[in-house]
This record gives sequence, structure tokens and C-alpha cells, in this order.
Amino acid sequence: MEVVELRESEVQSEILQRLTRVETKLDLQLDARDKAGEALESAKSAHLRLDEKCMRLEEIESHYDNEIRLLNARLEAETASLVARIEAESRASAERLKTEQNERKSDRHWLVGIMLTAGSLIVAAIKLF
Repeated sequence: MEVVELRESEVQSEILQRLTRVETKLDLQLDARDKAGEALESAKSAHLRLDEKCMRLEEIESHYDNEIRLLNARLEAETASLVARIEAESRASAERLKTEQNERKSDRHWLVGIMLTAGSLIVAAIKLF
């Protein structure tokens, strides 16, 4: 009987050891499942934050796209205004130059006329004396 009791004791001990190992494995699996659940929640939270950041980035990008569009329009308007002003000043300068050339030409004609008149008067005065 003692051998049977000893054998039963060993079997019970082995069963307890196996149950302990199974319990340990189950505990490890439960811990792993809990950690996986926490990791999943953390990943979901990070994903939500990332989505919020993406939306904010799109808002900022849209804002600056509009700003750039407005600046480009303003730049085009100012460029057109400057081109028109430069063209007007260039035309005015060309007209002033033409007017000055015509005045100089007219002055030369008067000068030639006065010199011819003075020369004629001198010749007439010489002939009279």
C-alpha cells in the first residue's frame, strides 16, 4: 500500500506541477493579452493624435496656399502697375527729348537767320561807307 500511496503521491505531485505550469502559462498568456490590449489602445490613441495632426497640417497648408495665392495676385498687380508706370515715363521722356531736339533745331534756324541778317547788315553798312 505504501508503494501505491507513494505512487499516488508522485502522480498527484506531478499533476500539481503540471497544473502549476499550465497556470503559469495561462498567467503569461493573460499578461501578454493585457499588454497587447494596452498596446492596441495606445496605437489607437496615437492614430487619433496623428489624424488630428494631419488635419491641422492640412488646415495650415490650405491657409498658406491661400496666402501664397494672394501674394502672387498682389505681386502681379504691382508688377503690371510698375510696367505701366515705366512705359508712361519712357514715353514722356521720349516726347521731352523730341521736343528738346525740335527746340534746338528751331534755335539753330533762328541763329542762322540772325547771322545772315547781321551779315547782310554789315555788308550793306560797308557798301554805304
